[in-house]
Amino acid sequence: MLRYRLLLWPAALAVLAVQPLLAATVQVGGCKPNLANYPTISAAVTGVPSGSTIDVCPGTYAEQVTITKSLNLTGVASGTADQAVITVPSGGLVSNAMSMFGESVAAQIGVVSTVPVTVNITNVAVDGTGGDMSCLLWLAGIFYGSGSSGTVNRVRASGQIDGTCGVGIWAENANSQSQSVTVQNSTVYNVDSAGIFAGSGTTPTLAANLTNNVVNASAAVAAIDSDSVQGKVNGNTTSNSVFGVYDLSSIPVQGNTITFATTAGIYMANGGTASSNLVSGSSEGVLLGGAGATLTNNDIMTSTTAGVEMGCFSATLNNNLINDAPVGVDAAPLTVGLGSTTFANTATTFTNGCGFAAVAARTALASGTALVTAPRSNSSEQWHTPATPFGTRTK
Repeated sequence: MLRYRLLLWPAALAVLAVQPLLAATVQVGGCKPNLANYPTISAAVTGVPSGSTIDVCPGTYAEQVTITKSLNLTGVASGTADQAVITVPSGGLVSNAMSMFGESVAAQIGVVSTVPVTVNITNVAVDGTGGDMSCLLWLAGIFYGSGSSGTVNRVRASGQIDGTCGVGIWAENANSQSQSVTVQNSTVYNVDSAGIFAGSGTTPTLAANLTNNVVNASAAVAAIDSDSVQGKVNGNTTSNSVFGVYDLSSIPVQGNTITFATTAGIYMANGGTASSNLVSGSSEGVLLGGAGATLTNNDIMTSTTAGVEMGCFSATLNNNLINDAPVGVDAAPLTVGLGSTTFANTATTFTNGCGFAAVAARTALASGTALVTAPRSNSSEQWHTPATPFGTRTK
């Protein structure tokens, strides 16, 4: 019997050695007396094993958080307080990520790892006020780098102003292995490049599901920008941007409410489907940059230039309402059908003029090759390049 007990000791010791590596729930801020407490969010991220949950108590946390393992970061309520805010540290922000575009990024919450990780962020506010670096570094409120997945839910990102290089929530994946990031039920405002950006390489390896968010971009280039991704842009509300939804991905853009986009409510560069959207107060309600788009059941109101600017690209239109525009459908190919489109208070319902020369010129414009000689509506391509993915950065 003694010999049997002695044989069990090595196994017991091995089990005890593994215990510290098990996922745990800890806190930051001291509002939960029964949980281990860390002095900062960064200390908790470093100290916990992969798969753990970090409860962040109400308060202000002036720090820059870099996450390299799978975990859950959750703001929790204490009494009547329910706001955990990450702000810019007194010494400013530093680069803690490299984007797939080769740009250094200062992320207030940065998910960066050389192996696949899953990080879920819930009920946390990220305030970038004071983080302006004049575009020497990109500023991101929340950044998911290549190889990372997760869900951003009930988050607020604001104040990412950085000389046209500020992004509220940024998710990307340049790896061959597919990843997925969901951004939902969140608010973004006061940014100067993109409210929410999702992108991957030539082969879409990121599923970006952007749902039920409110983005008041305060004159950013794009409220929501999807670049070569799978997924959807559904049920969002955007306002005050150059483009409401800038879609380079051919993913469904559905059920969004888009107001006051100075160039276009929805820009569709590569086809795709826009359906059941309400677009109002934009220069162009929908702007096409390529062939193959389908526009169905959209209400496009108070466009100052055109309800739909087709740019001589082929598309399918069905059951849309265009109300209050100088031109309803502009630069339409001769073969296009309007598919029960309804016009009201529209000075000119339909124009074409898409001969060979016009098509060639607009195709060159959409590809960015004719920007110097014809800086027309598709000049968005001038800033959306791998070197300057969102803004007019020249540094």
